[in-house]
Amino acid sequence: MISVLEAKNISKNYYSGRYQIEALKKVSLSVSKGSVVVIAGKSGSGKSTLLNVLGGLVKPDKGQVYIEKQSLYEINESNRTWLRSKKIGFIFQNFNLINELSIINNIRLPFDIAGLPYDRHAEKEIFSMLDINDRLLFYPEQLSGGERQRTAIARALLMRPAIILADEPTGNIDLESGRNFMNFVERTNREHNQTFIIVTHDLEWLKIAHSIYKISDGILSIGESGDAYA
Repeated sequence: MISVLEAKNISKNYYSGRYQIEALKKVSLSVSKGSVVVIAGKSGSGKSTLLNVLGGLVKPDKGQVYIEKQSLYEINESNRTWLRSKKIGFIFQNFNLINELSIINNIRLPFDIAGLPYDRHAEKEIFSMLDINDRLLFYPEQLSGGERQRTAIARALLMRPAIILADEPTGNIDLESGRNFMNFVERTNREHNQTFIIVTHDLEWLKIAHSIYKISDGILSIGESGDAYA
């Protein structure tokens, strides 16, 4: 299988006064193209830190991350920003929508920043798939949590990134919206060979994962569908 992401011996420490907190301890991970990888763990286990390191948002103290064989941390910040914008899509736990922009403008913002033309054919397909066609002229505060989540998903998908990183994607939405999103991930993975890395404490994600990992106290290990993580 073709590897789309590799992390090698990632370590990350934080400091609280005189105390050192080891958030990640020599984490290694290889993700195949077209796979759904779920990393499960409790709050404070290091899973969000790991996702931020994998996505080029937080530089590790030691170790390296490669996206399609290209190093994230052996290049300067400008090149890292460019690589991140081209290869990685983020779905943040708090959605990161701009309240002053309409839904369609929130979704198109990465294209505006990059100076790229809108992919209207892909927009039509994804908006229909996510059932947000009648919400495009609304503003984030006018939407439900599930609708804002679908907006964030559309924004991440339209840039056609090599990999999508999702941080607790069902943590702030109702049960039905969470199930719909899970079904969507399963569908787009199957139909478009889209790669996902999902960090979560929601055990429902284990049902659709191709690979399962658990993280505890900054240590990543291979998991099983029957393991308890919460």
